[in-house]
Amino acid sequence: MVAMAVALACVASGCAPGGSAPNNTDATPVTAHTLGDAQVSLTLYDGQGLKPLDDALIAAFQKEHPNVTIEATYDPDNVTSQNQPRRLASDTPPDLTRVVSVTANSKAGLLTDLTPYQDLYGWSKMPATQLAQFRAAEGVAGSGPLYAKPSGFTMTGLYYNKQLAQQIGMDTPPRSVAELTGHFESAKKAGLYGLVVGNKEGAGVFPFQLLLNSGMGVAGVSKWVFNAPGATIDTPEATAAADQIVQWGKAGYFPEGVNGLDATAADSMFAAGKGVFYAWGNWAAVNLDKTMPGKVGFIPMPPAQAGGQLAAMSDAATAFGIPAKSKNKDAAAAFLDFLSSDKARQIALDNGFMPSGLASQAVPTVPKDSVMSDVVTAFTAVSAAGGQVPFVQNATAAIANQAWNPESQRLYGGQIGPEEFVRNVQATYKSEIGK
Repeated sequence: MVAMAVALACVASGCAPGGSAPNNTDATPVTAHTLGDAQVSLTLYDGQGLKPLDDALIAAFQKEHPNVTIEATYDPDNVTSQNQPRRLASDTPPDLTRVVSVTANSKAGLLTDLTPYQDLYGWSKMPATQLAQFRAAEGVAGSGPLYAKPSGFTMTGLYYNKQLAQQIGMDTPPRSVAELTGHFESAKKAGLYGLVVGNKEGAGVFPFQLLLNSGMGVAGVSKWVFNAPGATIDTPEATAAADQIVQWGKAGYFPEGVNGLDATAADSMFAAGKGVFYAWGNWAAVNLDKTMPGKVGFIPMPPAQAGGQLAAMSDAATAFGIPAKSKNKDAAAAFLDFLSSDKARQIALDNGFMPSGLASQAVPTVPKDSVMSDVVTAFTAVSAAGGQVPFVQNATAAIANQAWNPESQRLYGGQIGPEEFVRNVQATYKSEIGK
């Protein structure tokens, strides 16, 4: 294990400071400095995919605070966006919950305003850009009170099989979408898939947004996800990104039956050496280091034109909020503060996520020459370029299941064209946010 320059990545991206501020149990006023000795039981809700990370964070927190126990409940990832609002609205909500939509839930009064805890723990020292997506005012994200805090950060881009990349003549990372498309064509001629993607659960949206980020721009995509007034995804740039997906599909660069492949099947296909590139995120890095040691690299999605801004979806692993009806808000806030401690930073990185924190904290370690090392390098580059973009699937609480997943299946399946694809998504978006 060698120390990596994660701190540099955090400086570039504006990650969170450490969790050194005191804890408390008295919320009125919020001034106490310890959790005390009383037994406290918390409940936590998240998606199944985050279970390894959450379980490790919970174990470390409970070790520091033996009087606190946290019982976690996990739903399948593809239903969390539907179930999370209902859990928040319950008379007995969890004390800590995954927050899919800060805007909708804060507008409905279902989340605790974390401003008092932000002041107590010093979270206001975090650069504004890293907390913007967790703030909301009058149904619009980007500013206002804080309603959630991240457990780490994701990074999306392109995994590639080093041996197969060499086989098709890729000596350096592609500098533009045109160069990437050229590599896809070379892969096809070699009897390989250019881009592995499985769209049974909506992962086909990933390549689309990786293209959209460059075409529509970081600010444009972010405003749409933040529900800014007048924001629309029914744009020429979004249509062009969808059209690129259609053209890649017609050229045979995707696996056959792409709409029937889930994430597990796509992972297995890439690991079996059937495709050169794989559009996915950091959460697969740890497993790929185990199944394909030394054989996989990771790069950011190239911009539309060589020399353009690098951009990628880089969201919170989980943005944890405290339901308004929670009866253990102080202890829950102590857990939120722990998420940016030195121990939590290392746990985040060990589980494949970019840790929150500043250069003044101890630098987490990552294996040398690992896939995760490439992910950290990519995160540094994208962060330095100001290219972190929230996921379009998180624009509203239900838009992933109500629009992105079904409409992307229709796009990949040839039932609709690019114009109808973006128009249908925008119509669902407008219906949900009431504009």
